[in-house]
Amino acid sequence: MKLSSLTDIGIKRKDNQDNYWSARLSVDGKEVGVICLCDGMGGLDNGGLASRIVVEAVKEFFSNSVDLDELKQVVKDSNNLIYNKSIAERVSLGTTCTILICMDGYYHILHIGDSRCYKRSGLTGDVTILTTDHSVLAKYKRAGKTLPPNLVKKYKNTLTRCIGVAGHIDLDYYNGKYSEGDLFLVCSDGFWHFLDFNSFYNSDFSDLSSLIKSYIGRGETDNITVGILEI
Repeated sequence: MKLSSLTDIGIKRKDNQDNYWSARLSVDGKEVGVICLCDGMGGLDNGGLASRIVVEAVKEFFSNSVDLDELKQVVKDSNNLIYNKSIAERVSLGTTCTILICMDGYYHILHIGDSRCYKRSGLTGDVTILTTDHSVLAKYKRAGKTLPPNLVKKYKNTLTRCIGVAGHIDLDYYNGKYSEGDLFLVCSDGFWHFLDFNSFYNSDFSDLSSLIKSYIGRGETDNITVGILEI
Protein backbone atom coordinates (compact mmCIF):
# COMPACT_ATOMS: atom_id res chain seq x y z
CA MET A 1 0.00 0.00 0.00
CA LYS A 2 1.09 3.57 -0.72
CA LEU A 3 -0.29 6.56 1.20
CA SER A 4 -0.08 10.28 0.57
CA SER A 5 -2.08 13.12 2.11
CA LEU A 6 -2.06 16.90 2.33
CA THR A 7 -4.08 19.81 3.71
CA ASP A 8 -4.13 23.51 2.80
CA ILE A 9 -5.78 26.39 4.62
CA GLY A 10 -6.78 27.99 1.31
CA ILE A 11 -6.86 31.71 0.51
CA LYS A 12 -9.93 32.89 2.42
CA ARG A 13 -10.12 31.13 5.79
CA LYS A 14 -8.20 32.42 8.81
CA ASP A 15 -7.85 28.91 10.22
CA ASN A 16 -7.83 25.37 8.87
CA GLN A 17 -10.75 23.48 10.36
CA ASP A 18 -9.87 20.30 8.43
CA ASN A 19 -7.94 17.61 10.29
CA TYR A 20 -6.73 14.23 9.07
CA TRP A 21 -4.61 11.24 9.94
CA SER A 22 -3.35 8.48 7.67
CA ALA A 23 -1.13 5.49 8.38
CA ARG A 24 0.09 2.11 7.21
CA LEU A 25 -0.11 -0.28 10.13
CA SER A 26 1.02 -3.82 10.75
CA VAL A 27 -1.57 -5.92 12.56
CA ASP A 28 -0.80 -9.60 13.20
CA GLY A 29 1.70 -9.44 10.37
CA LYS A 30 -0.86 -8.01 7.94
CA GLU A 31 -0.78 -4.57 6.32
CA VAL A 32 -3.62 -2.17 7.17
CA GLY A 33 -4.13 1.22 5.50
CA VAL A 34 -6.15 3.94 7.22
CA ILE A 35 -7.28 7.45 6.28
CA CYS A 36 -9.39 9.50 8.69
CA LEU A 37 -10.56 12.91 7.47
CA CYS A 38 -12.75 15.41 9.32
CA ASP A 39 -13.97 18.79 8.07
CA GLY A 40 -14.92 20.96 11.04
CA MET A 41 -17.66 23.58 11.25
CA GLY A 42 -18.16 26.38 13.74
CA GLY A 43 -17.17 29.93 14.59
CA LEU A 44 -13.59 30.84 15.45
CA ASP A 45 -11.65 27.57 15.82
CA ASN A 46 -14.59 25.55 17.13
CA GLY A 47 -14.78 23.51 13.94
CA GLY A 48 -11.07 22.85 14.12
CA LEU A 49 -11.47 21.70 17.70
CA ALA A 50 -14.30 19.33 16.79
CA SER A 51 -12.37 17.77 13.92
CA ARG A 52 -9.24 17.41 16.07
CA ILE A 53 -11.16 15.65 18.82
CA VAL A 54 -12.41 12.99 16.40
CA VAL A 55 -9.13 12.50 14.54
CA GLU A 56 -7.13 12.18 17.75
CA ALA A 57 -9.62 9.67 19.15
CA VAL A 58 -9.45 7.58 15.98
CA LYS A 59 -5.65 7.71 15.94
CA GLU A 60 -5.51 6.59 19.56
CA PHE A 61 -7.96 3.77 18.82
CA PHE A 62 -5.80 2.30 16.07
CA SER A 63 -2.86 2.05 18.44
CA ASN A 64 -4.76 -0.70 20.23
CA SER A 65 -7.38 -2.23 17.95
CA VAL A 66 -8.86 -2.55 14.44
CA ASP A 67 -12.27 -3.86 15.54
CA LEU A 68 -14.92 -2.01 13.51
CA ASP A 69 -17.64 -2.14 16.16
CA GLU A 70 -15.24 -0.64 18.67
CA LEU A 71 -14.29 2.06 16.15
CA LYS A 72 -17.95 2.99 15.64
CA GLN A 73 -18.27 3.43 19.39
CA VAL A 74 -15.17 5.64 19.47
CA VAL A 75 -16.75 7.94 16.89
CA LYS A 76 -20.04 7.98 18.79
CA ASP A 77 -18.22 8.76 22.05
CA SER A 78 -16.48 11.64 20.26
CA ASN A 79 -19.87 12.91 19.15
CA ASN A 80 -21.12 12.87 22.73
CA LEU A 81 -18.03 14.74 23.93
CA ILE A 82 -18.39 17.45 21.26
CA TYR A 83 -22.15 17.76 21.70
CA ASN A 84 -21.92 18.07 25.49
CA LYS A 85 -19.16 20.66 25.11
CA SER A 86 -21.28 22.71 22.73
CA ILE A 87 -24.19 22.66 25.20
CA ALA A 88 -22.06 23.47 28.24
CA GLU A 89 -20.15 26.30 26.56
CA ARG A 90 -23.02 27.51 24.36
CA VAL A 91 -20.94 27.35 21.20
CA SER A 92 -21.60 25.94 17.76
CA LEU A 93 -19.20 23.22 16.66
CA GLY A 94 -19.37 20.09 14.57
CA THR A 95 -17.51 18.08 12.01
CA THR A 96 -17.85 15.63 9.17
CA CYS A 97 -16.00 12.32 9.44
CA THR A 98 -14.94 9.83 6.79
CA ILE A 99 -12.74 6.88 7.78
CA LEU A 100 -11.34 4.43 5.25
CA ILE A 101 -9.76 1.15 6.37
CA CYS A 102 -8.21 -1.32 3.91
CA MET A 103 -7.20 -4.75 5.22
CA ASP A 104 -7.33 -8.41 4.18
CA GLY A 105 -8.59 -7.57 0.68
CA TYR A 106 -11.59 -5.56 1.90
CA TYR A 107 -12.24 -1.86 2.38
CA HIS A 108 -14.42 -0.52 5.19
CA ILE A 109 -15.78 3.02 5.42
CA LEU A 110 -17.45 4.85 8.29
CA HIS A 111 -19.01 8.11 7.15
CA ILE A 112 -21.10 11.10 8.18
CA GLY A 113 -21.30 14.53 6.54
CA ASP A 114 -20.22 15.65 3.07
CA SER A 115 -16.58 14.67 2.92
CA ARG A 116 -16.16 11.88 0.36
CA CYS A 117 -14.40 8.64 -0.51
CA TYR A 118 -13.83 7.72 -4.16
CA LYS A 119 -12.49 4.48 -5.64
CA ARG A 120 -10.80 3.97 -9.00
CA SER A 121 -10.60 0.35 -10.07
CA GLY A 122 -7.19 -0.80 -11.22
CA LEU A 123 -8.82 -3.50 -13.35
CA THR A 124 -11.51 -1.56 -15.21
CA GLY A 125 -10.61 2.07 -14.57
CA ASP A 126 -14.15 2.69 -13.32
CA VAL A 127 -14.50 5.52 -10.80
CA THR A 128 -17.13 5.34 -8.05
CA ILE A 129 -18.15 7.67 -5.23
CA LEU A 130 -18.45 5.23 -2.35
CA THR A 131 -20.07 7.63 0.14
CA THR A 132 -23.31 9.61 0.23
CA ASP A 133 -23.31 13.35 0.95
CA HIS A 134 -25.41 14.24 3.97
CA SER A 135 -26.37 17.74 2.84
CA VAL A 136 -29.54 19.62 1.99
CA LEU A 137 -28.50 20.06 -1.65
CA ALA A 138 -27.69 16.36 -2.04
CA LYS A 139 -30.97 15.37 -0.38
CA TYR A 140 -32.95 17.43 -2.89
CA LYS A 141 -30.93 16.02 -5.77
CA ARG A 142 -31.53 12.42 -4.70
CA ALA A 143 -35.26 13.15 -4.56
CA GLY A 144 -35.15 14.45 -8.12
CA LYS A 145 -35.93 17.97 -6.94
CA THR A 146 -34.20 21.31 -7.31
CA LEU A 147 -33.69 23.61 -4.38
CA PRO A 148 -35.44 26.95 -5.07
CA PRO A 149 -32.91 29.57 -6.25
CA ASN A 150 -33.68 31.86 -3.33
CA LEU A 151 -32.68 29.10 -0.91
CA VAL A 152 -29.49 27.86 -2.62
CA LYS A 153 -27.22 30.38 -0.91
CA LYS A 154 -28.83 29.79 2.49
CA TYR A 155 -28.51 26.00 2.36
CA LYS A 156 -25.42 25.68 0.16
CA ASN A 157 -23.25 24.37 3.00
CA THR A 158 -25.96 23.00 5.31
CA LEU A 159 -25.53 19.40 6.41
CA THR A 160 -28.35 17.03 7.32
CA ARG A 161 -26.01 14.86 9.39
CA CYS A 162 -22.70 15.49 11.12
CA ILE A 163 -20.87 14.93 14.39
CA GLY A 164 -21.52 17.24 17.33
CA VAL A 165 -24.95 18.78 16.70
CA ALA A 166 -27.12 16.11 18.33
CA GLY A 167 -26.80 13.59 21.13
CA HIS A 168 -27.17 10.68 18.70
CA ILE A 169 -25.59 10.08 15.29
CA ASP A 170 -26.22 7.63 12.48
CA LEU A 171 -23.01 6.51 10.78
CA ASP A 172 -23.07 5.14 7.24
CA TYR A 173 -21.06 1.96 6.76
CA TYR A 174 -19.79 0.71 3.40
CA ASN A 175 -17.56 -2.22 2.52
CA GLY A 176 -16.32 -4.16 -0.47
CA LYS A 177 -13.33 -5.88 -2.01
CA TYR A 178 -10.23 -4.22 -3.38
CA SER A 179 -7.59 -5.46 -5.82
CA GLU A 180 -4.03 -4.57 -6.69
CA GLY A 181 -3.93 -1.32 -8.63
CA ASP A 182 -7.04 0.14 -7.00
CA LEU A 183 -6.87 3.74 -5.79
CA PHE A 184 -8.92 5.29 -2.98
CA LEU A 185 -9.29 9.04 -2.52
CA VAL A 186 -10.72 10.62 0.65
CA CYS A 187 -11.30 14.37 0.63
CA SER A 188 -13.12 17.35 2.12
CA ASP A 189 -15.59 19.33 0.02
CA GLY A 190 -12.91 21.94 -0.60
CA PHE A 191 -11.19 19.33 -2.77
CA TRP A 192 -14.13 17.64 -4.48
CA HIS A 193 -15.78 20.88 -5.61
CA PHE A 194 -13.43 20.82 -8.62
CA LEU A 195 -12.93 17.06 -8.80
CA ASP A 196 -14.64 15.14 -11.60
CA PHE A 197 -14.17 11.62 -12.93
CA ASN A 198 -11.79 12.87 -15.63
CA SER A 199 -9.51 14.08 -12.84
CA PHE A 200 -8.74 10.44 -12.01
CA TYR A 201 -7.10 10.02 -15.41
CA ASN A 202 -5.78 13.51 -16.14
CA SER A 203 -4.52 14.62 -12.72
CA ASP A 204 -1.24 13.75 -11.06
CA PHE A 205 -2.22 12.40 -7.66
CA SER A 206 1.46 11.97 -6.84
CA ASP A 207 1.77 15.77 -6.69
CA LEU A 208 -1.04 16.79 -4.36
CA SER A 209 0.48 20.21 -3.68
CA SER A 210 0.30 21.26 -7.33
CA LEU A 211 -3.17 19.79 -7.68
CA ILE A 212 -4.47 21.74 -4.68
CA LYS A 213 -2.87 24.93 -6.00
CA SER A 214 -4.64 24.38 -9.33
CA TYR A 215 -8.00 24.12 -7.54
CA ILE A 216 -7.28 27.34 -5.64
CA GLY A 217 -6.41 28.96 -8.97
CA ARG A 218 -9.80 27.89 -10.31
CA GLY A 219 -11.60 29.65 -7.47
CA GLU A 220 -11.73 27.31 -4.46
CA THR A 221 -11.69 29.31 -1.20
CA ASP A 222 -12.40 26.62 1.42
CA ASN A 223 -9.91 24.56 3.40
CA ILE A 224 -8.70 21.71 1.21
CA THR A 225 -7.69 18.25 2.42
CA VAL A 226 -7.10 15.02 0.51
CA GLY A 227 -5.70 11.56 1.21
CA ILE A 228 -4.73 8.95 -1.38
CA LEU A 229 -4.36 5.22 -0.71
CA GLU A 230 -3.06 3.07 -3.56
CA ILE A 231 -3.15 -0.71 -3.35
